[in-house]
Amino acid sequence: MRTEVECLPCFVRQSLQVARIAECSPELQRSVVQQIAAIVASLDVTLSPPANAGHIYQVIAEITGCEDPYRRLKNISNAEAAKILPGLLREIKTSTSPLSTTLRFAIAGNCFDYGAFANIDVLEALGKSRTSLFAVDHTALFHDRIASLKKGAAVLYLADNSGEIVYDSLLIEYLFRRGFAITIAVKDGPIINDALLEDALAAGLDRFGRIISNGSRCPGTVLDQCSAEFRQIFASADVVISKGQGNFESLSEVDREIFFLLMLKCRVAARHMAELAGVDAANLPGQGEMAVYCSKKLR
Repeated sequence: MRTEVECLPCFVRQSLQVARIAECSPELQRSVVQQIAAIVASLDVTLSPPANAGHIYQVIAEITGCEDPYRRLKNISNAEAAKILPGLLREIKTSTSPLSTTLRFAIAGNCFDYGAFANIDVLEALGKSRTSLFAVDHTALFHDRIASLKKGAAVLYLADNSGEIVYDSLLIEYLFRRGFAITIAVKDGPIINDALLEDALAAGLDRFGRIISNGSRCPGTVLDQCSAEFRQIFASADVVISKGQGNFESLSEVDREIFFLLMLKCRVAARHMAELAGVDAANLPGQGEMAVYCSKKLR
């Protein structure tokens, strides 16, 4: 997915948000916005939004001197999600379709996105996840694909945000109990509120699989910015499960089967998914719709 004109003011909006979260002075906030606006004017729009965002956030960190402005919010998100987790586990145990319920809770966790949302209501997101129809619904393909895997199959799980990663543990544990060999990929360093190694460990994901860095500080998965180790695992995995909009934006046109689990949070990404999935764009306004999308149908 390429960067569209609507992405440009969004980058500037995010720069001001980061400067305020980093508690910069009004003068420094103005400088951040002005410098990022100048960069935005010359961005390569053939790149994906996450590819451009990675550079923008690096510049913001250099200007403000704050490498991880979202650290406190990430810790709060993890703690908030952990408090709710036991109730979700009980709900899954009594569900008539544990995989479907687990899938919905994992997608609801994608509400933990400070790049898209200023305010986050995880209880509201979980409530909607129980009854909402998916705007793009390839859940049957997902169920069939999981059922087709043999014990020991290699599953690569691309994590997205802090907080969200706690609910990812529900789906990852389900896959672990099926006997699959799971690799969980997180970002290499701070970028917005994306999950890092410390977040994955806090969520206990090391109980269920191997945790690796993708080698990049991009709010998505831009393969040519990732490590050789990650690219090899990505290419050889039996199944790739991708969480979140940033991963969708950066991997939507990669030539391999990927299951994208996410909430659509902007018109640009929603319009792109509607086109790829062949659904009516009117049903995807980019206002928090839940989606399960397989980028390459099974033969």
